[in-house]
Amino acid sequence: MSLFSGIGAGLNIDARSTAPEAPQQSGGGWFGGMLRRPIAGVPVTTDSALSYSAVWACVRLISEHIAMMPHRVYQSDGDRREVASSHGADHLLYRMANPETTSFDFKQSLLAAALTGGNGIAEIESLRNGEPGALWQFEWGRVNPTRTNSGNLIYEISNGGAANTYLRPDQVLHLKGFSRDGVVGLSVIAFARQAISLGIAMEHFGAAFFGNGAIPGGVIEWADGAVTPDEWGPDAAKNLKGTWKKEHRGAGSNGGVAVLEPGQKFKQVTINPEEAQFLESRKFGVTEICRWFGVPPHKVADLERSTNNNIEAQNIEYVTDCLMRWAVRLEQEINAKLLRGNYYNKINFNSLLRGDLKTRQEYYKTMMDRGVYSINDVLGLEDKNPVEGGDLRLVQMNMVSLDYANQNRNTIQQKGKADV
Repeated sequence: MSLFSGIGAGLNIDARSTAPEAPQQSGGGWFGGMLRRPIAGVPVTTDSALSYSAVWACVRLISEHIAMMPHRVYQSDGDRREVASSHGADHLLYRMANPETTSFDFKQSLLAAALTGGNGIAEIESLRNGEPGALWQFEWGRVNPTRTNSGNLIYEISNGGAANTYLRPDQVLHLKGFSRDGVVGLSVIAFARQAISLGIAMEHFGAAFFGNGAIPGGVIEWADGAVTPDEWGPDAAKNLKGTWKKEHRGAGSNGGVAVLEPGQKFKQVTINPEEAQFLESRKFGVTEICRWFGVPPHKVADLERSTNNNIEAQNIEYVTDCLMRWAVRLEQEINAKLLRGNYYNKINFNSLLRGDLKTRQEYYKTMMDRGVYSINDVLGLEDKNPVEGGDLRLVQMNMVSLDYANQNRNTIQQKGKADV
């Protein structure tokens, strides 16, 4: 038995992973045009991109928000459904993805890989009864999705010095981002490298800017007839510059008092903020990154366009326009690879969509008046214990259908007069 190194689970190459046919050329050549150095001059890798706070915040928010939501497997029976807690996949999605990784950590890292590199992938370890027993994530950099001579998709996995492993699509959980061919997700980091490089370059500029005392305080000039450093000796000017930098460079030295030699004078130098537009450029950089990831700027602490009146609507838009599309990708991949028959999985977003207390009260009242929710349904949504008799659904009796009203017009009118 060979080991699939880096995953933590044994993989029988002979029994499960021998390629039946010679693989053809990989279709991953789309990345070739992404290797040019960014115009801003700062090379961009996944690690360096995550050092940019806007990228880190977007990836962390999306991956952790989806990972924290209750995620269960359900079994449907006609119009009824119930949690299939005894199904193996439910344990993987709700508790432990494998003996080493909780379901939260697994989904968070799988989503982070898909958000940055376009692809998050894990091997499905199956039990003898056919149900999934564990999910083991591994790096996409080891994967070469290719096709056999007959056109079937197969994942070729590099194992370092050992023989390559071949896995069928039903043996891997492959979470893809935006894709052009439906097989390989496109890397946001690769396509957004210009914007990320610019953002990191502005951070470097800001750090150097404040490291030099926030602004270049001024220059030293010599009065007419004074002896200049060039006349003092070959190293005099260099030594003078070094001494000045040592005493006045750095934010801690900003605003200090300089002692000048006879014949020297200090000329103040300032920067026009309107010409520099440094802060405006940094704000635009954050908005640009949010645009790439589909995250509303207020979620990464850019509250310039947020108010108390619209923040709740913006939070709902974040769930519906950003999180939902990743949740659907994950749910459909799990349905296709881990579940069969009348089993399906669902990520519950109720906790993010509940709104404030007043909004929830109005929503619950409307749903109970229409007979959609019972008292126990509302208690369950509020994480409260049910009460005896709370499963009864109630409806208002003061509304009737138009047909009933036409057929019983006289009776209804007499009842109305009696009530008056």
